[in-house]
Amino acid sequence: MYIRKLILNFKFLILNCLLLCNSALSAQEFSGYVSGMPSIIVQHPGSEVWWQMLVHNRLNFGSQMGKYLRVDVGVRNRIIAGSEMLIDPKSISHDLGWLNLSWNWKEWKNVVGNTSFDRLSLTFEKNKWKLRLGRQRINWGQTFVWNPNDIFNTYSFFDFDYIERPGCDAFRGTYYHSATSSSELAVSVNRDNKVTAAYLFRRNWKSIDYQLIGGMQTESDLVIGGAITSDIKGLNLRGEMSYFHPFKSFVDTSGIVALSIGTDYVFSNSLMLQAEFLYNNVNKTFSEGGLIGLYSAPLSAKYLSICNWNLFAQVSYPFTPLFKGSLSSMYFIDIQSFYVGMSLDYSIIENLDLSFITQYFASFSNSNPGNMHALLGFVRIKYAF
Repeated sequence: MYIRKLILNFKFLILNCLLLCNSALSAQEFSGYVSGMPSIIVQHPGSEVWWQMLVHNRLNFGSQMGKYLRVDVGVRNRIIAGSEMLIDPKSISHDLGWLNLSWNWKEWKNVVGNTSFDRLSLTFEKNKWKLRLGRQRINWGQTFVWNPNDIFNTYSFFDFDYIERPGCDAFRGTYYHSATSSSELAVSVNRDNKVTAAYLFRRNWKSIDYQLIGGMQTESDLVIGGAITSDIKGLNLRGEMSYFHPFKSFVDTSGIVALSIGTDYVFSNSLMLQAEFLYNNVNKTFSEGGLIGLYSAPLSAKYLSICNWNLFAQVSYPFTPLFKGSLSSMYFIDIQSFYVGMSLDYSIIENLDLSFITQYFASFSNSNPGNMHALLGFVRIKYAF
């Protein structure tokens, strides 16, 4: 605990050192982007319109230290302003990692300024070994929307503006048996000092890639699962499954199953079709939050949705080399609710993009916990460097 508090007290010093070392890092890898995104939310026709303005800046630093060592740092800087209902300073600064590397440096009325480190790692790589320690993303998922194998850092499909996805404080060791086979051992600790640890074995057999995982999640559940991907004449097939069984009352309780199956196909004219199915036997308490729970509920590979049966479909097409669009939808079968989203992206000049995004949630029935009607609209201009 003493070491943890000591590290937390030095988080501002870390940021200052990064700024002071900017000239030195310029000789290494440096990238990022800055975006501005106004948005509105309307819950019901004729109801109050909520608004928000997000200015988002990302900085990525990478430095090779000798032949085998590498340092990677990723920083998010955000300024969020808007309607009081949408501004929660505690939620904005909330850090799920063992190290609290997120803090609000400005809180004034309905304006919050936040800086967070979602990548901060040291990597050693030599011959068949790759060892990484620190805040990182451990991406074991194979399907597109729902990832039961991502037990370390699950993400939300609806959080489209966070393309890097969250990281976790972990050690990850990888050993490459061959060009098509590897083993991984990963151990992470969250903000509640709970450990998630798992082993993954990945291999290719003919035209099939498969993986097997086993371990525990947050010291509460035994996890076993796996995934498989293949390609049949351009038709990509993906599937992954995890089974979570609580250690407490191991014999008397039942487990949670998360199973996703997806496919996608790209035609010769670049039209892309995607579809995915999810079965997740979530408990009633978790699903009582309704559709709003898709945004507000804690993300976990154990609870990927708010109902048992879920369907997803998406079509995307580049109208021109500079202009592309997509239309996506979800149907939450148990609660008779659905989602429809549209995205239009236009490249104004090199590295400068303009996007228009809408998200609509609705229920067919007013008598179930999924009842909610909400329309969200976003306009984003983004410059990458």
